[in-house]
Amino acid sequence: MSAPESPSKSRSFRRTLLAVMAVQVFTLLLLWLLQLRYHV
Repeated sequence: MSAPESPSKSRSFRRTLLAVMAVQVFTLLLLWLLQLRYHV
């Protein structure tokens, strides 16, 4: 496994990954709350 080219690059990649994961978790929570409120 090779080392990353630059630390700032890997840091920004990690920040982007965390942002995507946060959005996914937020969307799942929102859908879950909507499902609880409007129980079909």
